[in-house]
Amino acid sequence: MNEQGWGIKDVFIFLAIVCLAILVSMALYRRTFSELFGGYNTNNIESETYYSIEEDLKQTAHTYLNNYYYKILEDGDEGAVSIRDMQNKQLLTVVKDINDDNIDCSGYVYFKKINGITNYKTYLNCGNNYQTEGYQSKYDKPVKKQ
Repeated sequence: MNEQGWGIKDVFIFLAIVCLAILVSMALYRRTFSELFGGYNTNNIESETYYSIEEDLKQTAHTYLNNYYYKILEDGDEGAVSIRDMQNKQLLTVVKDINDDNIDCSGYVYFKKINGITNYKTYLNCGNNYQTEGYQSKYDKPVKKQ
């Protein structure tokens, strides 16, 4: 660097270093949090809490909307993707109750696009053991048996 300021070469070197630092920190951040929360298992949900099942279902619904939904979402669009819908596309197998393997859970993920961001809310029904507050059976479909 000379006394007149930075040259174009110096600016590009600085930007390259900053970009590299951002990429490394993003990778570390993602790795750290996926290890903390166990990542997402969209093939066969075996989680320890109902909350973690709901979070896994949100991720699976996101995949479903990106790959199989019949239209591109625009602001204000909303709907529901049932566990059955995700099973039909082989994104899920059976979702079991965490307290009783004989109970298959059903449910759906409600989505709404607002200001370019799709928001997801999971509603889960696991027999008499658990039901998400606000669950409405009209959006649910019976689960597919294996």
